[in-house]
Amino acid sequence: MTGSSRLLLTSAVLLAASGAEIRAAAPALGSEALTYDEARAALYQVSDVRAAAEAGLDRSTDEAKASRLLGFPNLTVGVGELLGIKTGSITNTPFGNIPYSENFRGPRSTVDSTWSIYTGGRIAATQKALASGVSAAQADLARTESSLDVLLTREYFGLELAANVAATRDQVLDQAERQLERAKRFEQQGLIPRVELLSAQVARDAAQREQVSALRDREIAEMSLRRLLHRDRPVTIATPLFVLNEALEPIERWIEWAEARNPELAELAARRSQAEQGVRTAEASWKPEIFAFGSYSLIRKYQTLIEPDWIAGVGIRLTLVSHVDRMSQLSAARKSLSQVSALEAAASTEIDTRVETAYRRVAQSREQFRLLDSSIALAEENLRLRERGFGEGQSTVLDVSEARDALARARTARAAAAFDFDVALTELLEAAGKTASLAEYIQRSDIRVTP
Repeated sequence: MTGSSRLLLTSAVLLAASGAEIRAAAPALGSEALTYDEARAALYQVSDVRAAAEAGLDRSTDEAKASRLLGFPNLTVGVGELLGIKTGSITNTPFGNIPYSENFRGPRSTVDSTWSIYTGGRIAATQKALASGVSAAQADLARTESSLDVLLTREYFGLELAANVAATRDQVLDQAERQLERAKRFEQQGLIPRVELLSAQVARDAAQREQVSALRDREIAEMSLRRLLHRDRPVTIATPLFVLNEALEPIERWIEWAEARNPELAELAARRSQAEQGVRTAEASWKPEIFAFGSYSLIRKYQTLIEPDWIAGVGIRLTLVSHVDRMSQLSAARKSLSQVSALEAAASTEIDTRVETAYRRVAQSREQFRLLDSSIALAEENLRLRERGFGEGQSTVLDVSEARDALARARTARAAAAFDFDVALTELLEAAGKTASLAEYIQRSDIRVTP
């Protein structure tokens, strides 16, 4: 055996061993198969970002509940111990000057109440602002969930795409190995020159490298999804890549959905409402406040003659000079409203653009997926003819390798088009505020792309 032959044999043995090792490790032992819905539920359960948004909603809800009694009377009980003496005299009486001395020493306890009858709209504005805060927190939670849905689609179906590519590369390697075995037999029989055998070996090694790369990509994608879902065990995909042949609803309908349901617009609308209440609160600082008050003594034993058993009344308070520049405060509130309104208008335009862009990407991905069917059919037929031609001495190893790679590229491109369709559809649903409906579109899909 020559040195080149020994080198060729050693290379083949090592690559075959490494290939067997990789293929044995490819199916994850003890892996957990998850449907898209199961993965989505798991993500919502473990996501720290969603937990933060949910906590923000709970906080805003409690703050709004706390403001419900702002318009009700305030009732307090006070207890204290007094020390003091009041001395003086009553003059110009028929009996002359009459001195007196009052000792204030002793405990006191009163029930006191105040009731804001009119505050210039400050209480109502505060309650409405806090209620709008709840709406903003709800929209923030919905926006967070939509972002998580898009992220999950990329990671979940990205793993399926990686598995699809890895399966294609497995097939290419199997074909290359069979081609190498045929080339060895033909070379031994003197039907092909030695250079063709070396070409078959190089093609097989190249297929091995591509397979290793595809398997590593799949491992990375699986690890990324597992980390996202906080899973200890490996995960596999139970919902394949999908494509809908039927056209989606008209784009005008999607724009209507976006304007009505998009969480970003909903949050900005709530912020605008808060800013409007901020203007009303600032305006209320210029208006008078009317209030009622009352006090009832619970301990009367130590009261002096001038201390009442109870007292009640109505008052009015108007701030003439404040330690806060109320005019600047009102101007700031109005500018805040203008800022939020401008952001709302800009966001509306941006979201309409996102809807139209995602809508066209969905159509583009579907069309690309359909057009690749003919490419795959041609590549399969070309590979069949090249392999048969190699057996008849009319095709070279290079011809067969090129045909095999062309088929692999077409199949990979088709899976990538399905992945692009799924991501574009999810982004469209996100813009329309309907990512929860992705499961319905998966059920409606009439094409499934499996490895």
